[in-house]
Amino acid sequence: MSNFSNKNQQPTDEMLAVALGETYGLLQGIIKFIEKELGECHPEWKHYGIKLGWSLKLFHKKRNIVFIGPEDGYFRVAFVFGEKAYQAILNSDLPEAIKQKLQEARVYAEGRPLRLEIREKNDIEPLWQLIVLKHTY
Repeated sequence: MSNFSNKNQQPTDEMLAVALGETYGLLQGIIKFIEKELGECHPEWKHYGIKLGWSLKLFHKKRNIVFIGPEDGYFRVAFVFGEKAYQAILNSDLPEAIKQKLQEARVYAEGRPLRLEIREKNDIEPLWQLIVLKHTY
């Protein structure tokens, strides 16, 4: 169950800062990166039920770029990649572990999901390329 499962309490910046601890700055870095590289970033909170709780969806224009699920001391990111982005990822220099996760992912009409945990600064490095690929394709 998520730390942010109460449907009646949308997370605030203060709540996130406390829950995420040191990784809160990494989350802010994702928003800044999207704004710098793509343009305006539109965050939107959505509640996905008691098990998943609240997720922060980051949009560029009307396109969903990434979902962020806050946890205790870290956060999860989730992408959905269409076929063109999937092929671009396989042909990229991204870590083999990420490519393997995508290859093993169940294929849905929307594409292939990729979920990663962000627990430290090193975990965030591949996100920059994933965000650009998501936006490009």
